[in-house]
Amino acid sequence: MNPLLHPSLQGTLLECHDDCAATAAGHALSPMQVRLASATPSKWVDGVVLSVSKAGWIEVAVLSDDSTLILWNHDGLTDSLQAGDPVAVHSVYDVLAVSDAKYNVLPAGSL
Repeated sequence: MNPLLHPSLQGTLLECHDDCAATAAGHALSPMQVRLASATPSKWVDGVVLSVSKAGWIEVAVLSDDSTLILWNHDGLTDSLQAGDPVAVHSVYDVLAVSDAKYNVLPAGSL
């Protein structure tokens, strides 16, 4: 179990498979999630990717307060992200924006 992830969310990481179509946190991005994130632009925070793992973990340095976010996405995103990439994270609706692409992420915690 990941110590940064609340125990009630741990199953989200374990119950998926390669063809997962779930819209749970960290899985597929729902149209409503995109719409809500777009409607609340003041909740986006800018960051820089520190690391990306094949297991889906993404570490992001938040520029506004020097904190570090630990995020998870089912797809891993190693083909879409690399250390040093600028990103934005929606702090309410858990969307990671990379250029024009957007991903649903599960925040595991912040350091």
